[in-house]
Amino acid sequence: MISQVVRDNYQYLKQLAKTKSMRRRKRILKQTNTEQLLSLAEICLNILRNRVQLTKRQKCRLVPYADFVRSVSRVRTERGARRMVIQKGNGLPLGFFPALLTPIIIEISKNIASHFSQNKNGQ
Repeated sequence: MISQVVRDNYQYLKQLAKTKSMRRRKRILKQTNTEQLLSLAEICLNILRNRVQLTKRQKCRLVPYADFVRSVSRVRTERGARRMVIQKGNGLPLGFFPALLTPIIIEISKNIASHFSQNKNGQ
């Protein structure tokens, strides 16, 4: 089940996942608000606790980033999340956010589509 915080930040997560430029991604991450940062931490936690169904391919794409996913999932404050996500030095590889966010975006899209079809049938 996807939480309301993650659903509220759907457009932000989609934009972050689709951005190919590292410079643009850093700019997006620096402008994030508290809810957006904590939604990233919640996504990492949900992936670790198997609350989100991942295909074998999606799991293989996340394996190189396993330590980072674990550390972000432990974050509980904005400051900690910001420090982890916008880190200095090596930083995050370009493929991390698409690998992390694609399964969540698909799940949210399915939920929105099913909710829309239920409302349409109910009226």
